[in-house]
Amino acid sequence: MTIRVVTDSTCDLDPADIERLGIAVVPLNIHFGAQVYRDGLDIGKQEFYERLQQSAVLPRTSQPSVSDFQATYEALAGDTTTEAIVSVHIGGKLSGTINAAQTAARLLAERDDPTPPVRVVDSDQASIGLGFAAMAAAEAVAEGADVEAVVAAAEGTARRSRVLLVVDTLEYLQKGGRIGRARAFLGTLLRTKPVLELADGEIEGIERPRTRQKAVERLFQLTVRTPAPRRIGILHGTTPEEAEALAARVRGALPEVPVSVHRCSPVIGVHTGPAAIGAAIERMR
Repeated sequence: MTIRVVTDSTCDLDPADIERLGIAVVPLNIHFGAQVYRDGLDIGKQEFYERLQQSAVLPRTSQPSVSDFQATYEALAGDTTTEAIVSVHIGGKLSGTINAAQTAARLLAERDDPTPPVRVVDSDQASIGLGFAAMAAAEAVAEGADVEAVVAAAEGTARRSRVLLVVDTLEYLQKGGRIGRARAFLGTLLRTKPVLELADGEIEGIERPRTRQKAVERLFQLTVRTPAPRRIGILHGTTPEEAEALAARVRGALPEVPVSVHRCSPVIGVHTGPAAIGAAIERMR
């Protein structure tokens, strides 16, 4: 018997890690006008960012439907080796994804035939902050942990992780309704490159450097000064060379810490914009 881990497409995990750890991914949706695409299935990252930069209308996003989650849970529950399902998702303050997952889990539990229990975890995270939590759950499964320990691994990793972000403009977060406490930065000098953090499930502003170079330097400092880092993910939308250069600097400063580079998923990119760059740091404690 085994425990299956589910997450959503905002986790920004590499496909190789998803396959290696046996994680099931439920896609969110991207809307370009009347066209709807499933994140990572109907539209890839390269195509999305090209369209984002060319489109006159800002795309929008939506959470998976309850039936999307039901289909995933039922498929996993249909495997007789499945003991339980742990479903780890983007923070509820950022998306309705968690509500859809909880509803699907409840409907599965109400079925007449016996089904494996589904535990839904609100990570209060996004991007690789969520990805780290899903990885921790899957790694706990591989080590033979029980359901409670798998849930605890996901929740603990999410609490110990921080996501930092530099954006060229707050326009995407504002229009997408995800600006959170960073709203205080609106109306300030236009020629700034905000440094933001995802804290308690909401975006908040940290600093407003005047240039991108200074903003990325500040991102580097905040990343390497985070106490007791266990693993770090560097995030980007359309600036792979910049992300690789930042990752190399972080590896030089923290040679014992694994550092990976990830391209933000389309759903994340809708809200952060094409030129965003960031870092997710999982702390040991």
